[in-house]
This record gives sequence, structure tokens and C-alpha cells, in this order.
Amino acid sequence: MFAQISILLLATIGVVSSQTCKFSKNAVKANWKIQNGALQIQYQNNRITNNQWTAIGFGPGMSNLNVIVFMVQNGQVTTRTGRATGYGPPTFDNQNNVNVQMANHSGSTLNALVSVPLNFNGMNVQNCQTWNFVQSGPINNGQMGVHTSRPDQVNNVCASQCR
Repeated sequence: MFAQISILLLATIGVVSSQTCKFSKNAVKANWKIQNGALQIQYQNNRITNNQWTAIGFGPGMSNLNVIVFMVQNGQVTTRTGRATGYGPPTFDNQNNVNVQMANHSGSTLNALVSVPLNFNGMNVQNCQTWNFVQSGPINNGQMGVHTSRPDQVNNVCASQCR
């Protein structure tokens, strides 16, 4: 009996302690942690070319999504924050809500290290929630086009447990 309880307890602890602190699918790789009172994200997309964008969205669906968008134009990376309130491009914040420690584009690879406040546009990013990763979309005449594939969703990301 004691052995069965011990095994059950160990299995439960194993499940609880295995947290999602990274993502990798197709061209996008990301990992994140809480550091110095902010959410730090290391982001890579190895299939992004000039005049394309890629993004991370926080929330369950397109109707209420906080976003970090990485745009490559003229060989330069621009990082913007905003909110998507439906299908279509996000409304960007008047003042960027991201600290870019590093962002570069070389060949077809974008690398970025960014951090956002734990209260990101009214959303506590430490709470368990759905994260969405957009592989890419075009930029036409300076405007974001529709993403070229369905965003990859990762449910129940609990960033507070990533340190």
C-alpha cells in the first residue's frame, strides 16, 4: 500500500514539475523565463526573409490577444507590441511595451532576446494561459499581411514556473 502511494505521489510530482518553458516547431524556437521582474523571451525563426513578420501572442484566441511582433524590413528587425481584437492586423501600442536586448537578421534567420513587463498590456503573463506562435506573414507596402499558416497554440503555459 505504501509503495503504491509513493509511486502515485512521485508520478504526480513529476507531472506538476514538468513545465513548458520552451517551444520548437518548424522554423520557430523560443524559450522563456521570469528574470529581474520581467518575462524574458529568447526567440528564433530560421525561415524569415525580408518583408516578413513573425509573432508571439498571449491569450486563447484572436479576439483578445496581446502580441509581440518581429518585423524584418530592409534587413532591419523592428519589434512592436500591441493587441489583436479580431482577425486582422493588431493595433500597435503608442509606446512599445518591450525591452529589446538583442534583435538581428542574417540570411533567413531572425534572433531576438526581449523582455516584457509581468503586467503586459493589462495581462499578467505569469498566469497560466495559451501562447500562440505565428511562423510568418508578409509585409506589403509597410503593412502586415495575413499569416501564411495557422498559429501554433501551446496551452497552459505557466511562465511563473520558468526561472
